[in-house]
Amino acid sequence: MKKTSLLLITFLLFLSWSVFAQENNPEFKVLTYNIYHGEKPAEPGVPNIDEIANLIISLQPEVVALQEMDSMTTRLAGIYGEKINWVAELGKKTGYKSYFAKAMDYAEGGYGEGVLVKKALDYSTQALPTPAGGEPRAAAWVKIELDNRQELYFGATHLCHQFPENRLAQIAAITQYADSLPKPAFWVGDLNFDPNSEEYKSISTKWSDAGLVANDDSPTYDSEDGKRIDYVWYDLERFELVDYKVIDVPFSDHYPVLVTLRLINP
Repeated sequence: MKKTSLLLITFLLFLSWSVFAQENNPEFKVLTYNIYHGEKPAEPGVPNIDEIANLIISLQPEVVALQEMDSMTTRLAGIYGEKINWVAELGKKTGYKSYFAKAMDYAEGGYGEGVLVKKALDYSTQALPTPAGGEPRAAAWVKIELDNRQELYFGATHLCHQFPENRLAQIAAITQYADSLPKPAFWVGDLNFDPNSEEYKSISTKWSDAGLVANDDSPTYDSEDGKRIDYVWYDLERFELVDYKVIDVPFSDHYPVLVTLRLINP
């Protein structure tokens, strides 16, 4: 009888601890994807929004970062038959809240970053430096809330494709901003450099590269070089990596990166 009681107490303590850990150290999924401005690269003029919506619905990430995002442009009108706010339309199809962070004027509309979030508390757009000139760039920042009411910050960006000087300055601006935030933060996107670059090496060791931690150097860009240029970076004192995947789908010239993180030391 005493043995049975002890086993029961042990089981109840384990169950209580499991519930406590799940509530205080929740896991959540992050998706980053360069969507080729809403068009199938192998089929010019053919939309890719439905395929991307179905992918997001099937994966159910907490947050989604989308690069090469058009909004209300003539380019979209040529693909979809009318000017549309692409990320807002994707939000309607998936049930997520959407936000467009405009980096520059383009084709009678805007070009920049799109984000989808299950539960967003606040949004902002950070203009990024371009000391060498070239296209304006931006980062979208979102304050999010997880199911257990933990608050986090999520950043999404697409760095300069032309000049290393710009990318170095943009990395410095993003990490300085992330370091100033009062809650745990992670940031993601198409960074246009590979792990052997000076830009990569400039990132503080505070930030962990999910692909490196997973020991997975799979290409994220469909090219002859086969480079990994899309990333999820997280504060190693606040998160730990649970899973990392590069998903092979043909909806863009990039592959989506899906990462599962666990919040620690909230």
